[in-house]
Amino acid sequence: MNNQHENASTDDVEVLPTLKVNQGRRRLGTAGTAVLLTLPGRSAVAGWGTCTGSELASGNLSRTGTVNPCGCSPGFWWNNNGVALWTSSPTLYINYPRTAKFNDVFGVPFYTDSNVKLQDVGPSTKNPNKFGAADNTGMHAVAALLNAQFYGARYPVLGMQTAAAVISAFKAACVDKNSLAAFVSRVDIYGKTADLWCNGSPES
Repeated sequence: MNNQHENASTDDVEVLPTLKVNQGRRRLGTAGTAVLLTLPGRSAVAGWGTCTGSELASGNLSRTGTVNPCGCSPGFWWNNNGVALWTSSPTLYINYPRTAKFNDVFGVPFYTDSNVKLQDVGPSTKNPNKFGAADNTGMHAVAALLNAQFYGARYPVLGMQTAAAVISAFKAACVDKNSLAAFVSRVDIYGKTADLWCNGSPES
């Protein structure tokens, strides 16, 4: 110890301020660390879009302990919630805006009227196509496109988990109405996929 301080009177001793620990910041730092360690990374979730926010928060994973598959029904993308998601998520509205022309997006002259837009092929719409395919064919193609773009690998249609893969599969199906019907059957997963989630809720 320094002799000067030992022999100094109390008047000569410099009083140093006491360092105070900000407990609020300490708690935040600890909580932040815990959150970082427990949230799944993109490689685990394997998709861009919010699929199961409440599922992840509650630990309500599938029975096998893996994250649930994600995909919204065709009808969802044309109801108020789906339109809101489609027009607010940059990965959707920038790459595939509702006003984009269907034939241009899919790179094939499917519809007789080349001005038919993605938003024009929803439920109960009828737009003549060049292959005699069912009226809901375009709707299923757009839903698959949006699901693949938004959810990535969590969209459970194997081989169609990117927008480019959906477009390629649809183009390949534009041979005749039977091939197009097979495409629709392949992407129509909504009644046959267990534990399917859409935008934070179980898909029904």
